[in-house]
Amino acid sequence: MPEKPIPEYDPLVSKSYALHYLIATVILIASLFWALWDEAFGQRPWKAFQEQWKDRYGAFLKTAKSKSATSEKDVRQNAEYQQLEQAWKQADQQSRSRREEIQKHLSDLSAKILAVQSVFTDRRAYVNAVTYEIETDSSTSGKKSKQDDLKKFKDKLATVEYPDGTKKKYNFDQLEETYNDLKAERAKLGAELADLLKPVTEAKTKVDEYISEHMVDLTPGQIEGLQKKTEEWDPKIQQINVAEANIVDR
Repeated sequence: MPEKPIPEYDPLVSKSYALHYLIATVILIASLFWALWDEAFGQRPWKAFQEQWKDRYGAFLKTAKSKSATSEKDVRQNAEYQQLEQAWKQADQQSRSRREEIQKHLSDLSAKILAVQSVFTDRRAYVNAVTYEIETDSSTSGKKSKQDDLKKFKDKLATVEYPDGTKKKYNFDQLEETYNDLKAERAKLGAELADLLKPVTEAKTKVDEYISEHMVDLTPGQIEGLQKKTEEWDPKIQQINVAEANIVDR
């Protein structure tokens, strides 16, 4: 079959399409930026509305906080409030020295427990593993051999270095007893601390409740919480669901 003759004018060879490609590329890039803008802002006008609301609400809260502080000051000057506040301070003062003593002791106990635990945990894991092997070994001689090895391991002394630099040696049973005694002492002191804090907490709750009940507006602390929440808030779709009317709106 004879080959077709090559035409004298071939547009693919004799003509440049660089300008066409350039125009198409510019159009594509422009379309991309337009699509990104439309996706982020063009179809979301509520972002601007919410930013405006955020600024206005923040300004309102600043004004409200000033009024609230004045209102709270008036409440604090009330004789009944001062009586409640005095009862709270008295309850706090009565148990403060013992609470500080317990908290210091608890801190020391926690450090001691960590020191003992760092040694005891590994030894207990080994004892549990060998105990399981003894229980599952069907050979009498094998059990006897493992029991002897376990007894030797338990009798072997381990050194515990406490936070104050002192070192003590314990066998496994002594180590376990020391660990449990320290935890029991910490639990006992924790319960005592809770009992000491209970009247203080109750008295403070009465003070806070009195302020909340006699304040016309929100307290300054509550307004500060709203201010922080507003400052950290980012514009987003807000969905409102009214279950009683079966209405959902955005």
